[in-house]
Amino acid sequence: MISGIVTTLLLLLFVGLWVWAWQPRLRSGFEATARLAVDDDVPAGEAIADNNVRTNA
Repeated sequence: MISGIVTTLLLLLFVGLWVWAWQPRLRSGFEATARLAVDDDVPAGEAIADNNVRTNA
């Protein structure tokens, strides 16, 4: 009984995180983060700051 409840809760958590990650409004931030490893021209903090993401600077 308990294992079924835990499994259901974990499945709902997974689906919720999956839906959140695929929101269109988050796409530009994810793309900028993905480019950080290959963009040598732009400092890492500057690229993230351009997308209104908090930095620890």
